[in-house]
Amino acid sequence: MKLFDKKRCLILGLVLLVLLFCPAHIFAGGEQEKEEIPTLIWLTNVQGGTNPEDDLIFQKEIERLTGVKVKLIKPPAPEYDTKMTAMLATGEPLDIVYLLDSHFDALWDQHLFEPLTDRIMSSKVLSDPEIIPMSEWDRIRRDDGDIYAVFQKFEQGTLPIVRADWMEKLGFAPPETLDEYYELLKAFTFQDPDGNGKDDTYGLALGFTIYESSGFFGAYGFMKGFAKDAAGNLYAPHATEEAIPVYEWLAKLYREGILEPNFVTNKSSNFRDLFMTDKAGMTCYWAAWVGMFNQMVKTKNPDSPFKARGLVPPKGPGGRLLRAGSDGLMVIPKWSEHKDLAFKILEFWHTHEGCVVSCFGELGHDYNIVDGKYVMTEIGEASMGQHSAPQPKSLKWKNPFGELEGFDEAAEIIRKYARPEMVTPYRAQWETIVRSEAAKIILGDISAEQGIKNMQRRFKEEGIYK
Repeated sequence: MKLFDKKRCLILGLVLLVLLFCPAHIFAGGEQEKEEIPTLIWLTNVQGGTNPEDDLIFQKEIERLTGVKVKLIKPPAPEYDTKMTAMLATGEPLDIVYLLDSHFDALWDQHLFEPLTDRIMSSKVLSDPEIIPMSEWDRIRRDDGDIYAVFQKFEQGTLPIVRADWMEKLGFAPPETLDEYYELLKAFTFQDPDGNGKDDTYGLALGFTIYESSGFFGAYGFMKGFAKDAAGNLYAPHATEEAIPVYEWLAKLYREGILEPNFVTNKSSNFRDLFMTDKAGMTCYWAAWVGMFNQMVKTKNPDSPFKARGLVPPKGPGGRLLRAGSDGLMVIPKWSEHKDLAFKILEFWHTHEGCVVSCFGELGHDYNIVDGKYVMTEIGEASMGQHSAPQPKSLKWKNPFGELEGFDEAAEIIRKYARPEMVTPYRAQWETIVRSEAAKIILGDISAEQGIKNMQRRFKEEGIYK
């Protein structure tokens, strides 16, 4: 080989070594080899773990499954609403924000949220009616035709829950009307359904006066909270003369000893315990508690005949109606610099993998997959249902552990008959006024007619009624 050829080969070899081992920024004016992956800021008080350490594991799991880095900001629950509102108002760097429908409604007209309609309709996940029906999207569509949020979970709803074993023992079919409900509740009170020979049972156990008794008022077509009349003015259906038959029905239950007498002061734990300890044949509560009632009683006493079951609400002049839980929503602020990545997380949330994370937590921490089967760890057992979504919104979701006994049937009743109450700033006033006057009616202290007049007067004094 000639000396010239040897020199040329040596030069080419040195050039190749430089190209292979020198930092790329030497040839790119000092620029980084590749752009650093951004970290999304996610403001929430529901998603994540049960403590700061769990939150870090949750963040890593989201990155593992989506390739997107997230950082959770989780103000304490009592401070969340104030903190969230302030951060949105001041335009702090945020990419995903969780909020309730009431906050969304109050903030929407400030033009803080990115419209998501096109992204949702283009998403193979979110546009799939077998995952989220279009009727659900239409429910949160604003007057301008756009959708600005994605659902966080299936918010369930409340319904009558019965001791199905008692109902079957006494020879009753599921009740269909308020009259049939009355006959069943009367039997629970006076026909010794627990078989102990004592007069120690009640037909119905409630709390906070008429807490979650929406199904009974639904027989007349009345939703909890407020509605608008033809002129666009707010009114409370429970505070109308048309609601008098329901109050009189409840007053009759109390007068005859069918309604457990501490209904005015009972907390949730009180009426739940009455139901689980053979003291009441029916209560009204969230659908998820059908399965939880069964699990809790059977865990303590595997031989118990106890069987909780959700009931279709009574049918009346207004049809059948139940109350759905208020929507929890996820939005993307308009000033987010990473909208596409943020939407990727919102979309992921409704995939099977996203549902697993939201229900059970993180692989290797809260659960493992052994021979194709999901197995909860001790940590996972202790924090079951506390990762943000006890029940996902997706209709395609199939719980790999199986649902608790009775939940599927109860959830189907909610999906068929429940709708959320109208969002207004006056929820607290409704609770105070309606509950206090309803208590007086049911206890027999005043007539239903007088109670309705009192409600209307007090709503006018609050400036809610014109």
